[in-house]
Amino acid sequence: MAPQFWLWALVLVGGFFVVYWRVVQGALESEKNRVMAKQRAIAQTLGPRILPFRDKLEGWVQELAKPWPGPTVSQAVSVADLAKSPGVYLRIRMKNAGTPQAIREAAARSLRDGFTSCLFVDRASKDVAQGPACKTSGDCKSGDLCNEWNVCKPPSSPYNLRLAYRAMRVLSTEWTDELHQAGSDLAVAGYDRDLDGVVKTDVPVAIDLLQRAKFFAVVLDEEPKGGLPKALPDSSETEEERLQRVPHMARIGIWSLESGEQLVRLRAEAAGKFVPVGKAIVNEPTTQAAQQRQANSCALALEVKHALAPKPSEPPAPSAPTPDAESGPR
Repeated sequence: MAPQFWLWALVLVGGFFVVYWRVVQGALESEKNRVMAKQRAIAQTLGPRILPFRDKLEGWVQELAKPWPGPTVSQAVSVADLAKSPGVYLRIRMKNAGTPQAIREAAARSLRDGFTSCLFVDRASKDVAQGPACKTSGDCKSGDLCNEWNVCKPPSSPYNLRLAYRAMRVLSTEWTDELHQAGSDLAVAGYDRDLDGVVKTDVPVAIDLLQRAKFFAVVLDEEPKGGLPKALPDSSETEEERLQRVPHMARIGIWSLESGEQLVRLRAEAAGKFVPVGKAIVNEPTTQAAQQRQANSCALALEVKHALAPKPSEPPAPSAPTPDAESGPR
């Protein structure tokens, strides 16, 4: 073959791939634009109903992390009120409470724990870590959510703000940026399904629960004096879990969502003692660490209960005896 043949063949093949690439990219960009348009429409519809609520809660979290002004306990709330009323809960490290972005990232690791178990009453579910496995709420039956342990369960009380952030993520610019960087039609289709599933299940439930909630409770864990303990070998402990299994100070804030009043502001030590009962004592380090975390968290809840407990009224001062009383019977 003449050299010119191979040259023209190479040019034609190269031109074909350029045209094919541009067609494919054009179709991909068109699909991205379609999903983005859907996301913008959803954000305009649902955003005003949920984003101002999120901003208010984040403002309270940042306020609690400021220099400590001292404790306060309102007489307008009782332990019984907290136990029977729907609420919202968040627990993060205080070092992550400085900015809204840091709060949102840390909220992804917030779990219901010994604090919620010892302070609140959850009538929806007894064992929130047991149930059908799931990745999204679309994997669950109607009325259930894929909770923070990735199992299908009815919405619990207090409602973990972590789940609301998961729902709100599809309304964020970060989600849009990830969609824009998707490199294939399969990836875009995945974002489209994610958007549809979250909007169909998670967002409506989040809006309903946030609007029905009566209070917002947050725990900010301060750093231990000796720093974080070493991670246990062969465990998947997060830094938050490592912190919670050693004695440390923590701040507790509880607000009324109806009035905006801060009902409780306390700073107490999370230091409990776990006492095993019975013959079956577990010596496995991971289990012992989990038990100690729950004991420390429950100790915080008991501090709140003690602060909210009604104070005994002082007995009235004895009145001066009347002359008739001094003289006795006649």
